[in-house]
Amino acid sequence: MVINEDTVKALLAAAAPLIELAITEDIGIGDATSEAIVPVDKQLTGRFIAKQRGTVAGLPVVEALLKKVDPRLEFEACVEEGSPVEPGELIATATGPGRALLSAERAALNFLQRLSGIATLTKVFVDAVATTDTVILDTRKTLPGFRVLDKYAVRAGGGVNHRMGLYDMFLVKDNHIDAAGGPTPAALAAREARPDLALEIEVRNLDELEQALKLEPPPDRILLDNMDLDTLRKAVLHVGGQIPLEASGGVTIDNVAAIAATGVDAISVGELTHSASALDISMKTAATAVTMQSLIQEAQRLKSELDGRIAILGHHYQRDEVIELADFRGDSLGLARDATATDAEFIVFCGVHFMAETAAILAKPGQHVLLPDLEAGCYLAETVNTQSVDKTWQSLEKVLGNVEEQVLPVTYVNSSAELKSFCGRHGGIICTSGNAEAILRWAFEQRPKVLFFPDQHLGQNISRRLGVADEQMLVWDVQRPPDAEEIKAASVLLWPGACNVHRRFRENHIVMMRQRHPGIQIIVHPECCVEVVTLADDVGSTAHIIRRIDEAPPGTTWAVGTEARLVHRLQHRYPDKTVIPLADIPPYCSTMSQITLDKLVYLLDQVNRGKLHNEVVVDSKVSHWGRIALQRMLEQS
Repeated sequence: MVINEDTVKALLAAAAPLIELAITEDIGIGDATSEAIVPVDKQLTGRFIAKQRGTVAGLPVVEALLKKVDPRLEFEACVEEGSPVEPGELIATATGPGRALLSAERAALNFLQRLSGIATLTKVFVDAVATTDTVILDTRKTLPGFRVLDKYAVRAGGGVNHRMGLYDMFLVKDNHIDAAGGPTPAALAAREARPDLALEIEVRNLDELEQALKLEPPPDRILLDNMDLDTLRKAVLHVGGQIPLEASGGVTIDNVAAIAATGVDAISVGELTHSASALDISMKTAATAVTMQSLIQEAQRLKSELDGRIAILGHHYQRDEVIELADFRGDSLGLARDATATDAEFIVFCGVHFMAETAAILAKPGQHVLLPDLEAGCYLAETVNTQSVDKTWQSLEKVLGNVEEQVLPVTYVNSSAELKSFCGRHGGIICTSGNAEAILRWAFEQRPKVLFFPDQHLGQNISRRLGVADEQMLVWDVQRPPDAEEIKAASVLLWPGACNVHRRFRENHIVMMRQRHPGIQIIVHPECCVEVVTLADDVGSTAHIIRRIDEAPPGTTWAVGTEARLVHRLQHRYPDKTVIPLADIPPYCSTMSQITLDKLVYLLDQVNRGKLHNEVVVDSKVSHWGRIALQRMLEQS
């Protein structure tokens, strides 16, 4: 991960005294066991291994601790900060004097497990609200001394930091209000004392909210404390976007999505830092451990033995070691075309489930589509299902009377085979981020309205490009469908889905990037929200991003708003240009990460033994209509 230099400096400065303390309390005057058993000249290599799925954070701290114990210890991170890991995955290695390595093991793991646990839990909460505009905030409920580290880990998981301490922002709570004699005198006293600080005021009911709204100057944010969902909805409606609203109190993973659905701008979650379980990570010094190079060699051997019978398709967001073995690389549109072109008996799709389904629909008779991990799904694709779309279609029929003539369904390729089939049955079509503009233009030539699912941001951004006004676009609320007049007035009906990777990019990332790098070019994926797309210099599919950077003059600087692995790959491919992630802690696609090299090798071995492993099969009727929708897309692309 490319972390901003100032971020690393702040992290290590905060960690330095904690590292000293950890070494003192754990090693003390010496590691009695290691000094008695391990020869003084013995060299060891420790392998930090993930024992459960999660998000990694804290690698710079681990390296600093190892160097503090013994400068001769060499540390190598095998994954990026903020990246997802799978059980059994190698996170990092440390090599050097065996006594020092074993002495440092527990302290290093304590830091790595805690910070990774916070990042992992944060990502769970962030993913739970990814289809909304709500951000997840941390609190001051951190381990004493670990404030900077804990909040750094929250950012690694995709969360946003609230105030760092009592000194950098006003938060006027009930006790302050009672002490001052009311919200108005409390706010006025705060503004008078420090007019340079942002001010947030806590309210417990709608009456207190009304008082907060009358403050002059208005607060920078209002904290809605321990309100039920109905009161939160009323508060959001009453404020009408005038002032950002934060919800707090009693937030759990079970209710956070419902709280976000009320329309609040932020939700603060104390659990992120006070109750996160440590991520299970171990350090082993086994000399016979399977290496990445040995797995690569085995995969190449198996490919060679299966020559002509197998084709490996790899999406651009795949792990480097996996995509290096791919016969075809591309984005969704490119790989869809590649799937139709190959005559290989076995198509191994290194991507996620909907991609393998697409390949299965387009496959020739006798071809088999295999997926290294059948559980590798897609967050965006799972925000919509056939039952919900059928219900929406029926609602449109009731309002419009002739829905088959009025509305054309368009599904983004990031959707299930059943939804592609739905579009095929109803005269609809499929699109990718690369051809969405051409597909939507075609759709409007067929019918006056479009139902676009599941990505609301892609639909809004492309519709804007075609000249559709914002007021003609309607985001469909599944729980509270729009009324008849809203439906009749809309040209584009958008499903409320979103990509949990591209949703992580925000306007402040662009503002900070321009401040740090004057003249930088910013290019983003159209799955980003409209505010980010509006501020960017260019927007386009993965293939478009690659092409623009390839064609750019040497010496140019680019910030790229898309999945981190592709950005890192572009950095290495174009050393004559500066290519950096748009966000300080760039997002990774965790489901793409489920396709690991060892899973690919196992699948190839099974095929080589004559066994079909993890075959993806689509029902014949679903496949028939899905193929029709896909062919419509390919004809228009």
